[in-house]
Amino acid sequence: MKVLVLLFRSICTLGIFLFLCQPLAAKEAQTIDELVAMFDDSKCAECHEQIYKEWKSSWHAKAVVSSLKGMHNFVAIGLAKEWKTELTKTEILKCLDCHAPAVEYASEKLAQEIGNLIVTAHKDKDGEAGKKAKAELAKLNVGCLSCHNLKATAVARGLRGKPEKDVIYGPNGADTDGAHKTMETVDMSRSVFCMQCHGIYKAADGETIQCNTLSGSYQNTYINLGGSKTCQECHMKKGHMFPGGHDLETVAEGLGFDVEITPYQHLPGKVKGVKDTKKWVPSVIITAFVKNKTGHRVPDG
Repeated sequence: MKVLVLLFRSICTLGIFLFLCQPLAAKEAQTIDELVAMFDDSKCAECHEQIYKEWKSSWHAKAVVSSLKGMHNFVAIGLAKEWKTELTKTEILKCLDCHAPAVEYASEKLAQEIGNLIVTAHKDKDGEAGKKAKAELAKLNVGCLSCHNLKATAVARGLRGKPEKDVIYGPNGADTDGAHKTMETVDMSRSVFCMQCHGIYKAADGETIQCNTLSGSYQNTYINLGGSKTCQECHMKKGHMFPGGHDLETVAEGLGFDVEITPYQHLPGKVKGVKDTKKWVPSVIITAFVKNKTGHRVPDG
């Protein structure tokens, strides 16, 4: 009897210990506005006005609404028609974990609603419902906290752990006098940080998603042939605008262009609209040479 009592107490103690050791469930947002409030980037502008202004003009600031077609096809064609798969948070995060990382903290219901808004925004883009859906989705993006917290340790989460709450991560070390706790992570100055999304993405269920071949061509060609520049060295020359294929100056810097013009004349012959068919017809051969001077395939994304 005494042995049974001791065994019962041991089991109870173990159960309590295991319960206390479980991490507290993260708060899940029930609406888009609630989700945005949880990761409010606007307060960053109070101290980092210029950086915030640069970000606002970047494609990161419109990472969802600028990619509606591709995400619509994933949900409405891929999941619904080709793979006969239910729209769930796990599935929509295969797009939004990069295009709007904060959705990781959305409830299952909200994540599904966002997926349906994406379909409506693209399918009915000229209608009232589509415009309303797009306006809601415009609240989601790759914001300050997306990189400086949510994705800061995701390169090697098994090694670095999950990001700490209310901590801002950066490549320049800790700032003890700032308005917030700051922590250094060298990953943010390395190409592998950008490659989390601009390349091959590993989903939570083990599926590999490849929306582009950018990281592959960078690693397997540029780095393999002796290249040494990081993504940040080229794509942060204008700060947090992250210029790329949409910026004419960046394109001009990354592509060499030359034209060779060879004039010649056709032999006399019957030419439509020319009365005297014995005249030589002036012509020209234009040959354009385009050289890729970037560290990856062009175009890509």
